[in-house]
Amino acid sequence: MSQDLEITVNRRRFDASDGVRARMSAAEIAALVGVPARNAVVERETARERYAAVPCSGDIEVQAGMHFLVTREFVMGG
Repeated sequence: MSQDLEITVNRRRFDASDGVRARMSAAEIAALVGVPARNAVVERETARERYAAVPCSGDIEVQAGMHFLVTREFVMGG
């Protein structure tokens, strides 16, 4: 895998040396910034919308230059 495959997650750059691959799950993207998959919300910046949700199941095709936003899902304690 080429080092040229670089993405941005929460304004931080990651590449193949960090574990970026051509196909990744939302959980793997969230893990790059230390957010557990069980409460991660992963969104991808697109040309049409500022951010669009990334499906939790299945892999997405990662392309160089993609931007992602990973946040924690709000959980109410009781």
